[in-house]
Amino acid sequence: MSEHDQDHDKTPDSLPPVLSTEQADRVRRALAPVVASRGLWQMADAIGYAPMYVQAFLRGQLACTLHFATCVAHALDVDLDALVRGGGP
Repeated sequence: MSEHDQDHDKTPDSLPPVLSTEQADRVRRALAPVVASRGLWQMADAIGYAPMYVQAFLRGQLACTLHFATCVAHALDVDLDALVRGGGP
């Protein structure tokens, strides 16, 4: 089991497997500036997803799954609930 799968086991039960548009937008807003500063390939590696997947998500071409959001939260070192719901840490 990878680190990301272990983190997935800790996610709140109240979050759906595919996040709402509003929740996905929050993830996108948090991820975009980090990708811009660190680079797509480095962040894709940190997230554990292919660079083209991350790029497609940032362009709004893909829905945001709970697993992807969990991986993003881990890579950004932020709380998943705060990332998705917009609250503080």
